Amino acid sequence: MKWSAAILSLGLVVSNVQAAPAAGLDLFKLKVSSSMKEVNGRYLASNASTLGLYEGDEFSAVRVYQAASEKKGCIQLHTYPIGIVDHALGLVGSDGLMTLTDMVNPAAPPKPADGQVAEWDSFRVSDTKLTTDRVGKWVAFPISESSWSVKWTDGSAFMTADYMPAEIVMEAAGQARYNTE
Repeated sequence: MKWSAAILSLGLVVSNVQAAPAAGLDLFKLKVSSSMKEVNGRYLASNASTLGLYEGDEFSAVRVYQAASEKKGCIQLHTYPIGIVDHALGLVGSDGLMTLTDMVNPAAPPKPADGQVAEWDSFRVSDTKLTTDRVGKWVAFPISESSWSVKWTDGSAFMTADYMPAEIVMEAAGQARYNTE
C-alpha cells in the first residue's frame, strides 16, 4: 500500500511538472504610423498571404514573435499562433519594390521567378520601428477605398503616385507560450 501511494504521489509530481508553463514568447502587433489619416494607427492583417490594411471582421491583426537570424544584426518575424507548418513574414518582389507577405515554410520556400527576390531573415527593429537591412522605406498602396497593401521600396522601381509613406511600429501584444491557444 505504501509503495502504491509513493508511485501515485510521484505521478502527481511528474504530471504537474509537465503542465508547467513553457518559456514565453513576446508577441507584437504591427501598427502603421503615417501622416495620412487613412492608414495611421491601423494594424497589419493578412489577406491571402499579402500583409496590408484591410477592413472587415474577417481580418484580425497579425501577431508575430522575433527569432534569431543568421544575418548579423537582423531578425526573423514568425507569425503566432505557431502551427504545424512554420510561417514567417517576408519580402517578395523585385529588388526595387517588395511586398510584405506571410511566407509558408520560409526555410524552404519555392524558388522565386527570374528577377524576383524572397527574403524573410533581414528585418531590423530600431526604436520599435521595423525596417530591413536594405536601403529604402515602407509605403502603402491603395487596393480599394479602405484597404492598402504594404511594400518596401528602395526608390528605384516605377511606382504609381498614389502611395502613402509609412512606418511600421512593433507594438507589444502580450506574451504567449509555444504551441498554445
